[in-house]
Parts: sequence; C-alpha cells; structure tokens
Amino acid sequence: IARLPMAPNLARLPEPFFDARALNTPLTLPFILPENAAPDTLRGAAIAASWFAVKADYRGASFPVSAALPATGHAVVVVAGPDSSMGLALPRLDGPTILLLPNPNDAEGKLLVLAGRTPQEAAQAALGLAAGRAALSGTIARIEGSSLPRRQPYDAPRWLRPDRPVRFGELAAPEDLQSTGYAPGAVTIPLRTAPDLYYWRSQAPRLDIRYRNPPAPIIDLAVSRLDISVSDRYVRSLPLRDQDVPWPLDVAMRWMGLSGTANSSTVSLPPWLIYGDNELQLRFDMRPLNRGDCAGIPGDIRAVIDPQSSIDISGAHRFAVLPNLAFFGSSGFPFTRMADLSETAIIMPDQATQAEVSAFLSLVGRLAARVGVPASGLTVLRPGQSQTARDKDLIVIGTLGRQPAFAELMPDAPIRLDGNRLTVDLPEGLPANRRLLQPEQRPGARDRASVLLAMAPERLGFVAAFESPITPGRSVVAIGGGTPGAVLAMGEALADPDRQDQIRGDLILLHGNHLDSFRTGKNYTVGHLPLWLWPQHALEGRWHLLVLTGTSGAFLLGVALYWSLRRRSARRLRGL
Repeated sequence: IARLPMAPNLARLPEPFFDARALNTPLTLPFILPENAAPDTLRGAAIAASWFAVKADYRGASFPVSAALPATGHAVVVVAGPDSSMGLALPRLDGPTILLLPNPNDAEGKLLVLAGRTPQEAAQAALGLAAGRAALSGTIARIEGSSLPRRQPYDAPRWLRPDRPVRFGELAAPEDLQSTGYAPGAVTIPLRTAPDLYYWRSQAPRLDIRYRNPPAPIIDLAVSRLDISVSDRYVRSLPLRDQDVPWPLDVAMRWMGLSGTANSSTVSLPPWLIYGDNELQLRFDMRPLNRGDCAGIPGDIRAVIDPQSSIDISGAHRFAVLPNLAFFGSSGFPFTRMADLSETAIIMPDQATQAEVSAFLSLVGRLAARVGVPASGLTVLRPGQSQTARDKDLIVIGTLGRQPAFAELMPDAPIRLDGNRLTVDLPEGLPANRRLLQPEQRPGARDRASVLLAMAPERLGFVAAFESPITPGRSVVAIGGGTPGAVLAMGEALADPDRQDQIRGDLILLHGNHLDSFRTGKNYTVGHLPLWLWPQHALEGRWHLLVLTGTSGAFLLGVALYWSLRRRSARRLRGL
C-alpha cells in the first residue's frame, strides 16, 4: 500500500488532522503557540481545540503545545501578529485568515494556520473555523464576522432534551438497535445530561420501551426476557410476549392506526442513576424452545428495539448541591450548563508554560466533547481580572507560586495557599450540630489531606472546588500542582476514564499515580426548588434529623390527642 499525496483543501477538514475512521484511536494534535501568548490567542487556540475534540467525541483528544514547528506530522499554528509567524511564509494578512500550508519539516505534514494581525483577529479566525467549515475551500480563507448562535441553558446537542421525550432514534442509529442471536450483546444508548436533575419521590425518569422479538414457536417466552441496566447497574427485566394479536383485536388496532406487532412497557429509572455521562443498556436474553431431539432450532434469530421508544426527563427540577467534582468529571457541570461555555472564564498565569497551556486546551476540549459544541463563548483572563467575571463560573489553572489567582480566590476555601505550598484549614473541632447538618463531612478527611499535602508538594497535583468568593452561587474549580508537569498530569488524570469513579468530593490530590478524593469544605446549592420540595431536600441523607423530626411529630401528635381526650372526658363528666 502506498500513501498518495492529497491536494490541500480546507473543505476536507477535519482531515488530515483527524481521521474519523480511526474508531478507537485518541486524537493527539500538536498546537504551536507563541511564547507568553495573550489571552485572546489562548482563547482562539481553545476554540480550535474544542472543535477538533467535538469531532473526536468518545475517542478523547489531547493537544501538546510547543513554540516550534513539529519535525513530522500535522499541527495547528496560531499566529497573532507578524512577530509570531513561526518562520512561515505567510501572505499579507488583511484580517482573520485560515490557511492550510505544508509542514516545511515534513513533506507529508500539513499545518492549519489560524492567523490575524492581532490576538483578537486570531481568535476570530478560530471562531470562523468552528462556525463556517462548510464554507471553507482551497488553501486560504478570509473570515468576515463569523458568529455562532446564542445558546440556552441545558440545550447541548449531546444531552437529552429537558423539555420533551427523546426518541431512541435520535440517540442511536437504527442498525445499532438490532440484536442477533439468542444471547446477543447489549443495545447501548447514550444518556448524557446535566447531573442536576431533582425529582419528587413519586417521579422519576421514564422509559417508554417498544421492542419486537421472535414468536413462541421459536423461543421459550416463559423464560426469555429483556434486561434493562444503566451504566452496568441492573434496573429490571421485561418479559417477552407473543406478538400475534387475535384477529378481531388486530383489525381494530390497525383501523385505529395502532400496530399490534410490538411489545411495549413503561419503566421508571432510579433518578440517582442519571448523573451525567451514562449508558442505557438493553439486553435480550432469549432461550430456544425445546421441541424434542428431532426438531430443528433456528440458529439465527433477531430482535429489535423500536426507534420510537423514548426517554423523558422533562419532569425534573434543576437543583444540585455543590461542590461535587463527580459532576465536573462526568459532565463538566456546572460549566457545561451553557454548552458554548459562555458563562465560564478560565484564569491562566501571566507567563503560562507549555504544559499549563496543554492542560488548558485538553480541559476545554474535554468539556466541549461532553456537550458537542465548540467553546465559542469561553473567556480567558489573567490573574487580577477575576472581578470582571462576576457573572461567570471560574476555572483556575497554574503552578503553585506562578498563579496569583489561587491566593486571590481561596481566602474562604477549605485549602489555603501558604507561599508555594497548600495547606488544609484544620478547625479545632467540628461541633456536633454542624456534624448533624453536614454529615457528608467525614471525620479525619482534612487530617489525611493535610498529611498528603505536606509529603511532597513539589510533585503533587490537585483539584479543588468551592463557591466563588466573588458571586454567591457561582463555582470555582482550581487545577494546579507543584510543577507544570504535575499540572499536566492532573489534567490527564481527570480525563482518564478508568479513574472517573475516584473523582468526587471537593478536593482531589494526585501523588505519583495515586489519586485520593476528599470532602473538606462546606456546601452550597445551585438551581431552584419549589417550596414543597425543600423538606425532602433538608432530610435527604440526614437520618439524625429524620429520627428527630419523626420523634418530635409523634410527641406533638400525642400531646394533641391527650389534650383532646382530656377535654372530651371533662365534658362527659360534667354531663353526668
């Protein structure tokens, strides 16, 4: 096999930088940025990286950063002014421009150049890539005022619609809903949504499942079933039934426009199973009917989940208790509440290293892949500018000692910055009434976190989540480490699918290859609940309060009954 050269053409994007046919290969795409890139330059790189990450989807994407052109292969180059051209022979720039050039170090390599006379124009070129790829062609394209539609909360294309039932045919291809054989693999349907779903106890996400299976002469309907699971957690089983409807009923159903050839059932899912990035797994378990030794058994049978089946989460309220890094790891919440990250600001160091910028690009790409939309609304700030983002959630990335925003935003956080080291705020004792109201604060968590922080701070990576000191109800996630390499390693750990079950609480420490999660600080809430649901929320997980409330209610009821019976007895005695 010989590799044939392809004529360079922007219309073929994202090829050759990303090959969608490589189903199980993560995308690794180098980004070439000038030293000490301006915030708008970083924003342009983040928009481009998020666009490629959306294309990569489940495969994952990483974006190593360098200041020199790669020796081999492809790369994305961000040029923000004549001083950052990287030695490339660029035409005269009259505004935001996208170019496709050969890599001067590799005859088969290509460079995607996002260029402008200023950092703002370079960011506009990246926005043009995300907004108008269909209009790009040739090797050079000038961008004229590109923009993307304004997003609404919870409208991410890869999330379940919050306002109506969503058909399975919208979430998976029809051929992916087919099963072959008596015990085939599971039919998997992605269930992605924001994890701040809150239901009344009598409500739950509802499945309307329709399915078709072979009739009784082929399979034993007495033992065959359809098993329902969510992310490998069993929910329930549905019996398979004969699809043959009696003649009079069949005619009547067809006359009314109904089909009598499919089984259907309504199933309620436990709300706690839907927490962000989940899978609905439907597995047919069909047993052949024993018809004797001389009777043949069909070897190839099929069953199907009807694409008109649906899932409905529209009855949920939007409410969550934060900080909760499990939400951040699984779905990027609360930052992905707006799919384009228009309510998110990321604070980078004044002189960010290549490792810090790579962690920044990979993080933004991962958030965009969760929702399916490039991060066109992202804001990038420098330390000292956090007060300008009062209406935004904040992400702070940097190395201890080189990121002043840590000290600026952590005065009330459970962890404190002491010079170039982090310490945990250790109170003298946790009052009993506070333990009663916040039972999720496990005894000794802060002590164990303090010991780990003191062991090897120069090799330590951390993620801390807490309420913004600038605007109540807004969130801050700080991602850092003792060295730039530790920052990058912490970002890679957050992206590792095998470590998602370890990402929880409000503090994560990475020392070596070991990840520890802690809950050390106080909680806050985001979203809204009707008044009649607040008692349920107040008693959830607090059995002490539940026992106290039940005992108090029983005592008050007993007092009322005693007083009522005493009055009745007194009236009767007076009547005598």
